[in-house]
Amino acid sequence: MQKYLLYNAVEPEDLPTLKELSTIEICKVWSGMSRQIYRQLLKKKAVEIGIGSFVVIPVHANVAEGKVLPVERPMFILSKTLKLFYNLESDEIKIPDEIPVVQPDFEEIAANTHFRHEIVEQCVQETLLYFAGALRDNKEVEFTFRSIGILAVRKKVVSMTFFDNCLLEMDSTGNMLKALLEDPNMMSTVAFPGQNKFSRVSQDEVVTLPSFVAETPHQPLARLVSLKPRRESAPWGGGCRRVSVLDPVFLARRRVSQASQQSMEMDHTRDKEIGHGGYLPVIHEKTHMMLKHPTPPDQQGLKVSASTTQPSEAGRHPLYTEKEERELQLLLASKRHEVEADVYRKYFGNRAVTERGQTSCPYVFEDPYRPSHILRKAYAEKLKEMGQSASERQAESQLSRKVLEDKGVQTGVLDH
Repeated sequence: MQKYLLYNAVEPEDLPTLKELSTIEICKVWSGMSRQIYRQLLKKKAVEIGIGSFVVIPVHANVAEGKVLPVERPMFILSKTLKLFYNLESDEIKIPDEIPVVQPDFEEIAANTHFRHEIVEQCVQETLLYFAGALRDNKEVEFTFRSIGILAVRKKVVSMTFFDNCLLEMDSTGNMLKALLEDPNMMSTVAFPGQNKFSRVSQDEVVTLPSFVAETPHQPLARLVSLKPRRESAPWGGGCRRVSVLDPVFLARRRVSQASQQSMEMDHTRDKEIGHGGYLPVIHEKTHMMLKHPTPPDQQGLKVSASTTQPSEAGRHPLYTEKEERELQLLLASKRHEVEADVYRKYFGNRAVTERGQTSCPYVFEDPYRPSHILRKAYAEKLKEMGQSASERQAESQLSRKVLEDKGVQTGVLDH
């Protein structure tokens, strides 16, 4: 942890492994890292990665009719030391004592990605070091963990949104889908690929990790700048690295596979040349028994129909699987929330207040951006005002009638 508390800026000399690796290789290492975090979360274990911990915590969601549903949702808990050192803001969450905390297994990641163990460990540590350097320089960062979610830092505020599939898989109660659809606070934790909350609101330059790219969103011509430290040229003038970062066992197996593939191609080419030598193809003639006892046409049709799929059978399969159906529901709900928020924002942006209690729209139904709930509220107020005015007019008429009656009584007394 102490290595990520930086007083000085991170220089390219501090990232020797990242200089040797290409962007694709860095992303491949972090893809293996994300897969291991995902597997540990499925086992209900917390994973500490140096700058914080991933964990699945039981929480409660408020749904319709005032009901409360218990769910299990993944969270990222930022290191308290890192939070205080860089003066960051994040949710105050504590890992429950009954949840075990584990460290990343770099040997397993190396075996799955075919990189050497030391390369994987140094790549992860140097990427996190670059992340800490971005925090020190007050940069906005978007750190994507494949199949998990997006860790975003904007104006000293740290937030973690998770992909919908991850949220549904980590929950063992079966209530997550209903909680996401009915609880707006739960829906705000979902990060759809390419449409997360952080990238929609950001107007400044964003450092995207682990691809090491500086991106300027919401610009007519988005500017992309590579931030990966460049590799020094070799003494002989080339730019390639001298030593391979791949596992030696994997390299040996790949050489054997390539050699066997080349031998198979050579055999195939030789067989093809022999085939062009004029040999006639083999013709399977019908025997005397086959001619004497031919196969009935109905049996031939049965054989064909048994191997083919009937239209009625194909129609039994649903259009979407259960997993795709849940993801589609979440996507539609997210789109609905975005449209409602956009309409609400446009409505208040277009309403020009002229006087206290009066707007530029004298009638209730003239504003096209007016949301339905505000429309119903305004209509109810309109009816209330009409009712009050009617009661006032009725009271005024009764008062005037009473005054006229009193005047009539007085004139009658004077006549007598």
